Amino acid sequence: MKISTLITIFLLLSSTIANAQQEYIATTPPSQSINMTEEELFIETYFPMHPLCKWTPGMKFMFRPDGKEMFMPIFCRYEDEKEIENSQFKEKIFEFIGTEEKVDELYVGTNYCTRFVFSCDGKKLYHEIKNLRLNDICTKDPRASISGLVYLKDIDTAREQLIGKTLYIRTIYVRVDDANSYTGYKEVTIPEYSKVTVTNVGVGSKAFPAKIIFKDEKNHSYYTEVALSRTNSGMDIKDFQADKKMKLFLNAFSFTDKNANSTEALKKKYTGLIIYPKKTLPAKIKITSEDKTLWSHIALLRYTTLHIKDITTSPSSTLATLTLTGGDDRLFSIEVNLKYDFILKNENYIEDLFGIGNLEKKYPTISAENWKRISKGEVIPGMDIEECKLALGNPIEVAFKKDDGFETWFYHGTVLEFENGRLLHTK
Repeated sequence: MKISTLITIFLLLSSTIANAQQEYIATTPPSQSINMTEEELFIETYFPMHPLCKWTPGMKFMFRPDGKEMFMPIFCRYEDEKEIENSQFKEKIFEFIGTEEKVDELYVGTNYCTRFVFSCDGKKLYHEIKNLRLNDICTKDPRASISGLVYLKDIDTAREQLIGKTLYIRTIYVRVDDANSYTGYKEVTIPEYSKVTVTNVGVGSKAFPAKIIFKDEKNHSYYTEVALSRTNSGMDIKDFQADKKMKLFLNAFSFTDKNANSTEALKKKYTGLIIYPKKTLPAKIKITSEDKTLWSHIALLRYTTLHIKDITTSPSSTLATLTLTGGDDRLFSIEVNLKYDFILKNENYIEDLFGIGNLEKKYPTISAENWKRISKGEVIPGMDIEECKLALGNPIEVAFKKDDGFETWFYHGTVLEFENGRLLHTK
């Protein structure tokens, strides 16, 4: 028998064995918005985490070294590689420029260091992480961070999303500024689940960057510092335990009074929200013709941006009718349940049918034409990875080719091939 024939038989057997093995491997999609609380969805939507190894040029930080950090050199001047005193740049804004890899040939071998380069007040500075290449930082030190830098995007977004918003504070320990105290603040207590209104958001510390200032119903002002995206915090979710538990926004605040489960409280929770259908939903549309008002049936496409104008509830249950408005001021009506029933497992629970927030604002680069395609589950060449994921969901499997620019996504009956993050074609 020829060698080529033996090789062919061997490859076929290997493929058959591999396929048989794969039948026993079962996985779930990597990220799903299943049973997420409103607070978790808020963080996922507006505060994505950016690990150190994936920072992009233009990201801005405020340099606020604290405690012992004040006396430990953190940055060097780019021009002469000399360490600088932290006090020179305290509370100044740093803009990330990019990374550089420094290579030193030593008698024991090659040593690599990664430099994170910033600009501040017209000067070029860098922070160096020794003995690690950029690609190694994510795998070997996923919580790597740079001392003293507070991520300003968290502050800007928190201001935009929270100032003027009513929240419920979940901790009894809060602070007030006190210039006469060594710490700069005084700790006081307030009742748990006090109703508060956010009046301002300022810069906190590296680990807890958002200083959220609020007033209670008696017009008394307090603040607490919390983590949002955890970008550059150096902390994992599981680190927020014990005295640090209430330093995570999810644990410190609630958008609703958890002690109030009445229909009226649920109605108040959802009225006025911006929402979008998670799938195409049957609804009614208001039509005015010849001085007559009629309601006709319509399909609300997935991801359509809608505003809850009003909610009509049943006195004896949590069933409700939502009155929704779209961007063109058309009125829609749809029946939902404002509360999930764990026994009946009701299929019309509002948060199963609708996502909270404006997806078009979250993805501003997606064109109106592509939103129409995405809402129908369609993809075309040229779409990026996020657009395809919105249209089709997470793939069953992803295969990477030797060239890092190419990857293939597998769905049931559909295959997508990408080059450098853009869809080439479908099969």
